[in-house]
Amino acid sequence: MKKLAVFRELSRREFIRVATLAAGAAAILPSVSGCGSDVGAELPTLGGAPDTPEGRAIAAFCDTVVPGKHRDPEGVVGAIDVGAPALFFDPELPALPYVGLLVLLLDAYANRAHQKPFVALVPAERDDALALAVAEVELLDFAVQLAKLAFYSSAPGASALGYPGANVGYVHDADFSYGRAMSAELTPDGNLD
Repeated sequence: MKKLAVFRELSRREFIRVATLAAGAAAILPSVSGCGSDVGAELPTLGGAPDTPEGRAIAAFCDTVVPGKHRDPEGVVGAIDVGAPALFFDPELPALPYVGLLVLLLDAYANRAHQKPFVALVPAERDDALALAVAEVELLDFAVQLAKLAFYSSAPGASALGYPGANVGYVHDADFSYGRAMSAELTPDGNLD
């Protein structure tokens, strides 16, 4: 907890400098993340993320936040099924520069909790590691919200929640047609004809 207090005392500019250095270190030293080529093989897809250690870690992260149909007993779509990991690697969005830092943090908490990198954990262990990380580093909640946003804003994600999507309104409903009067006119004394 004492180490985290140091991050809270940093200015925003200093935090970004440290985060950029950490992301650069992750890019230079791929062994830091501990991701092997066969790790994360239980994921059926990377959801649009690149097939790199960072891509596999982000896909596992998104699958932990909103589990995919390969883990759901009813086969309901999840974050990797709708392409949520790709959102983290979109150069037009501000998440891309922080992917390396996110992977480093996930791996650090996974190593602390289970002595393995994040992508090497089974789903229940990933849940534990992510809960621990979010509890101690509040900024990780932003990454969790981004994964949820990518899922819930997609048509399959909204459909899984029961939202039917865009519709034409009541035009084709016989009881609420725009083609007939909705009420009868009242007389001056308030009665119907």
